[in-house]
Amino acid sequence: MSGGIPRPDDARALADLRRALAGAGYTTEAIEDRLGGGRLASSPADIALHLRRLSDGDPFSALARLFLLGLPLSESEAESVLGGERLRSLRAAGWLEGDRAVQASIKLVPHGDLLVASDLDADGPTGPDWVAGMHPPSVTLAKLTVRRRIGRALDVATGNGIQALLASRHADAVIATDVNVRALAVAALNAALNGVENVELREGSFFEPVARERFDLLTCNPPYVISPESRFAFRDSGLPGDTVSREVVRAAPRHLADGGLAHILVSWAHPPGEPWGPVEAWVEESGCDALLLHFGSDDPITHAGEWLRPVAAQSVERFRESLTEWLDYLERIGIEAIAHGAVILRRRPGRNWVRRETIPLDRLEQASDDLPRLFASQDYLESLEDGRALLDSAFALVERHHLEQTLTYSDGEAEIDGTVLWLDEGLGFRIALDEHTTRLLPRLDGRRPLREVLAAQSEELGLEHADAVRFESAALPVVRRLVELGYLAPV
Repeated sequence: MSGGIPRPDDARALADLRRALAGAGYTTEAIEDRLGGGRLASSPADIALHLRRLSDGDPFSALARLFLLGLPLSESEAESVLGGERLRSLRAAGWLEGDRAVQASIKLVPHGDLLVASDLDADGPTGPDWVAGMHPPSVTLAKLTVRRRIGRALDVATGNGIQALLASRHADAVIATDVNVRALAVAALNAALNGVENVELREGSFFEPVARERFDLLTCNPPYVISPESRFAFRDSGLPGDTVSREVVRAAPRHLADGGLAHILVSWAHPPGEPWGPVEAWVEESGCDALLLHFGSDDPITHAGEWLRPVAAQSVERFRESLTEWLDYLERIGIEAIAHGAVILRRRPGRNWVRRETIPLDRLEQASDDLPRLFASQDYLESLEDGRALLDSAFALVERHHLEQTLTYSDGEAEIDGTVLWLDEGLGFRIALDEHTTRLLPRLDGRRPLREVLAAQSEELGLEHADAVRFESAALPVVRRLVELGYLAPV
């Protein structure tokens, strides 16, 4: 079993802790700067590297050792950093343990201006109810979630509660569910630590605690790992294959109000090179428009090796045994490739659309503005009778776009070798442009229909009628793709 949880109702201890961390500059930026680009892995090798980057005696280093790395401080060092009264206060509330050596009972990581508590992870998961901290999937889901003023939000499988805390800032009320009682206790601690009062925590499996209720926003980071184990609540569902991802996606629409959005991280099995079929079937007849995002796929060995990495740090022999168990399981149920991605749903009456995109996670930024624009663009495209109907609309290039051009030298003269268009927000799409499209974009200012813009460009190029017609036909799929990707918006 995992260790104790500090008392969330001790106002003095909460205030003391926040003041100590703020005074030491315990921020996301400081951690990224001091600990090598924000890599917070906690294997013995990683901790040894982190310690080399920290100093002796300064408050930030002492608190990072204590609350980030899970290492003890001497009594004198803890008192020097915290002061005697504050040290006693944090001990009494359960944040700190031990007599001669002072140890944190919980991990604390800043996320923006939030502080997120979770279980210490120096030794990896320590029990079935172990509560994970801020990890890449948490950040991915937070970036994908649309932030707009709403009435009610639901966070399913809340874990440490980070998604519920973020939703609390733009929702009147938030309900967070989890089957792990310890996770709910940690989420309650995080709500108290951050002064959040509009989150209600409910115990139960997935949607059971909110039967027949509907919400304007739904987030879910379920235990989607395809594995033969049911050891850890945060990772393993105990259901075969990708069942848990499928069932969450199929159940989510019943809990969305009209216009409501669901953001769900998922994993699914698929034949090599054919990732879309399984997940497309999950959203059939859902009553929702669906944006399916594929982040990437792994072969079984890579998949098992990544999830078993903490085991390897403890025992190579145990890692080999677990790897064999996982690979035998995956082969037995016929899994050849495992995708990871997200399903974003919008409940809407009428004929719904499904769209699929592969996106690079390393370029994902906050998509709160980008996703509504993509949904609106797809609505527009679905409303067209055919591709030529684009000619009757005016388009404008969205803000926050960038053009990157690569130059090469030939005979001492610089020539444009390639042009790439991208946005500094959202899903990280990048698209290569040819010379004609690069010249077309500045003309798309929302003042004239596309038909007139293309005619003017054809005239400028000196094209005869037949060539102008071919130029127009060639431009239409390019413009359509720019609209799909959110670079161009119909005006």
